Amino acid sequence: MIDLKEQEKRFENHIATLADYGNIKVLDFKAPETNDDRIRFLFEEDYCKLHISGDLGELIATNYKNMTYDNFDCHIDNVGYFREKIDCTSRNIYTYDEKLAKKDLLEFIRECNLEKSLREKYYFELIIDDTLEQFSNEYGLNQKGIDIASTYIDGFGEIAEDLGKESTGIIELYLLAFKLAKEQIRMEC
Repeated sequence: MIDLKEQEKRFENHIATLADYGNIKVLDFKAPETNDDRIRFLFEEDYCKLHISGDLGELIATNYKNMTYDNFDCHIDNVGYFREKIDCTSRNIYTYDEKLAKKDLLEFIRECNLEKSLREKYYFELIIDDTLEQFSNEYGLNQKGIDIASTYIDGFGEIAEDLGKESTGIIELYLLAFKLAKEQIRMEC
C-alpha cells in the first residue's frame, strides 16, 4: 500500500489546467518544463467515460452518471467502487505476495475447520506447497494450484483469486492526483 502523504510530494510542483469543451472536459496536471508524473483526465461527459493518460499509465473507466468532471469527486474516497468501473488499464492494479498467499490459505483452512482433518488424512504441507508451487507475483495462483487445493478444500475456488492480493497503489495515485488538481482549480476560481 502506498503512503498518500508521501506521494503528494510527487505533485507538489504540478499546475492544474482545465479545458472545458462542453461535453468534453480535460484536466491536465503537470509540473512546468517536465513531463515527469504528468497526468491528464479527459471526461467524455455525454458517454460518462473517463480517460486517464500520461507517464503514470493509461486507464479508461465508465459509469452511467458520475464519470463527469463535476461528479467524479465521489470516487476519491471510494477506491473499491472506482475499481469496479474500470474498463481497461495499462498498469497492474494488483500484485500478489506468496507469503501473504500462504498465510491467507492457512487462515481459510482454519476458518473452514479443516486443518485437523487435512493433517490426519493427507500430507498437509505437501498440499500447501503444491498449491503455491507455480505462484506468480503478477497473477497469483495458477489453475493447477487452484485445482489441487479445490480437491481438498470445498469452496476454495471462491477465494483463490484473492490469495496474497495487494493493491499496487496506482488507482490511489490517480485519485490523489485528481483530488489535488481539482483543489487547485477550485482555489483559482
